[in-house]
This record gives sequence, C-alpha cells and structure tokens, in this order.
Amino acid sequence: MVRALMCLKLILNAVNLNFVTFSDFFDSRQLKGAIFSIFVIVIAAAEAAIGLAIVSSIWTRYSFINLS
Repeated sequence: MVRALMCLKLILNAVNLNFVTFSDFFDSRQLKGAIFSIFVIVIAAAEAAIGLAIVSSIWTRYSFINLS
C-alpha cells in the first residue's frame, strides 16, 4: 500500500511540474500554475495521511493487508 501511495505521489509531482512549466511558458506574468500546484501538493499530502491511517487501522485489526 505504501508503494501505491508513493507511485501516486510521483504522478502528482509530475503533474505539478507540468502545471508550473506550461504556466510559465504561456503566461509568465501570472502564477496560476504555481498556485494550482500548491493546491495539488496539499491534497496529495492529505490523501497520503488518510491512506496511511486507513492502512494502519486495518493492520492493527487484522494483521494482514492484501492489495490484490
């Protein structure tokens, strides 16, 4: 589960890089891409925290986690 969350985080970081790059390329006077990427980072952090909380609660109850 941790591996799946890490992969999702890497995908979201790649999206953030695209937001910032294309925002700077098309309209360098405004920071729309950077602001949107900050929102994505906050949402990804909350998603990781909730996902790890769910995994730890399942682990303490059943002592076994199967992703497939």
